[in-house]
Amino acid sequence: MQRAEMQVAGAGSSALRALLHGPAVPGGVVHAGRRAVYAELPTGVVGVLARGAVHVPCAIATTLPDLPEVAVGDPAVVGDGLLRIGPLRVAVTRLVSFAVPRLASAPALDELLLADLSPARDQLPADALDLLAAGDPGAVPILVGRGDGLTPVGDDVLAGWLVATRAHGGDPSAVAAAVEARLPRTTSLSAALLRHAVAGEAIAPFRAALATGDADAVAALLAVGHTSGAGMLLGARLAPTSSTASTHSTSHQALEGSPR
Repeated sequence: MQRAEMQVAGAGSSALRALLHGPAVPGGVVHAGRRAVYAELPTGVVGVLARGAVHVPCAIATTLPDLPEVAVGDPAVVGDGLLRIGPLRVAVTRLVSFAVPRLASAPALDELLLADLSPARDQLPADALDLLAAGDPGAVPILVGRGDGLTPVGDDVLAGWLVATRAHGGDPSAVAAAVEARLPRTTSLSAALLRHAVAGEAIAPFRAALATGDADAVAALLAVGHTSGAGMLLGARLAPTSSTASTHSTSHQALEGSPR
């Protein structure tokens, strides 16, 4: 029995809305859950989210309490202003920006909060993190795709570094180019999020933690995913800032004891 169509309004980026209003592009579901569904298209990954799910740049956030059941491999189509997945017909009716603005100074993070980064830090080689702290693109082949899940922790660290470096006026271009060259080595969703990070875009909890550094903002970021928030925050702490010397000193102290 065919399910009735559900017309749903949601929030998304201007680029995502433009994609929906372009020519019809077919794809297929690569992740299916009651909180988030992601489809891979030739143009990249597009998702739809239930209320309260972390709003990533490549997805449309809705007010639905749960998403209808769909399965991996189900067809998905964007075009005519809609994302069509299963019974869902989702439009972007409200625009949101994921861009991280230029920051005048680096926020000071509580040392106790830095200890909470161990779930991400302990999964990664310390030499790769040292290379990233130095802005060396040699870190990228070691980190891209390293870890489990839809967004491996190595990718989360790179995303945090890319966005934070740009926000503090640094030049992430060498690392960004290395990341873009190795996107096929990671998951399709993580590759999409890394592309957004190269463009200086990130989720709201990361933007808040980066801008303020206060305990509540950092705690909210660390609650994202199993290690995603910790990985992004670790990347931000390794990034060059207006107080690079003190930041890198803190970062390297935090790296002591990491596996090599």
